Amino acid sequence: MQELIRQEEIINDIATQISRHKIHSAVKVKFKVGRLTNITEKVLLDLFIKAVGRNNLQPDMAIEIEWMPARLKCNSCGASAETGYVCPACKSEDLKVISGEEFFLENVYY
Repeated sequence: MQELIRQEEIINDIATQISRHKIHSAVKVKFKVGRLTNITEKVLLDLFIKAVGRNNLQPDMAIEIEWMPARLKCNSCGASAETGYVCPACKSEDLKVISGEEFFLENVYY
């Protein structure tokens, strides 16, 4: 359910940016997406097409995706990790997500 809410927010963000700036010939939309999200390139393409369709823009606009790496920090020893369910240093399972859950529209190029 949370992913559906995020997807609607992205569609609304695109539509808002396009309306606010009176964009009629956008050439690219750039997203930042964390590696820990369930978002795929296909999902982003579908979101983009929905947003473009709402504003009758050209369907040949490009999508740029900046994939944000996953970064975890151990709450027990302070070590950093990029993936996993346990700390590579102390084997604790008490990890905090530092990055990798981002999902937002960064820019509309026109």
